[in-house]
Amino acid sequence: MNRINSPYKVINSEVHNIGRVTVVKDTFLIDGKEYPYTYVINKDSVCIIPVIEDQVVVIEQYRYTLDKWLLEFPAGAVDDGESSEEAAKRELKEETGYISEELIYLGEYYMNQGISSAKCDLFFARCTHKEQTALERTEFIRTKLISAEQFEKLVYHNDFKLLIGIVGWNKAKYMGLV
Repeated sequence: MNRINSPYKVINSEVHNIGRVTVVKDTFLIDGKEYPYTYVINKDSVCIIPVIEDQVVVIEQYRYTLDKWLLEFPAGAVDDGESSEEAAKRELKEETGYISEELIYLGEYYMNQGISSAKCDLFFARCTHKEQTALERTEFIRTKLISAEQFEKLVYHNDFKLLIGIVGWNKAKYMGLV
């Protein structure tokens, strides 16, 4: 990667492709001393805050890394050659079955920039109807419709933990979308 703004002089770089992620260990030289820096390269992703009429569409998804079912918004990777808007519509339909009539861009966010390149484009979606989901074999997802008031309580009581979703919800409220 060509880093035009970096104050670091990289003297060694190891790259390991492991499943869905690439792990990089760079070694910097600062004032004659070597410092290791390890980070993860992720594909860009999208997160969608869907509403249909006066209901918020949330998903309950099993997360293997935590061995828990978590309440979230639909989200996923942007495939090669796909725009973030196309990915948002695809992920929304795949995970919930809902079709977006209007997709509003809420911005670009970074998930954990100290250790990862994970960039997420955030969208608000007004949905019109529901079709069949198209879950991946490794996805276990249940779709739920809740009121905006119920959603606010989930956030307040720490029952909705997806930070990017909370940021998006607050931005959507600020923009008068909910």
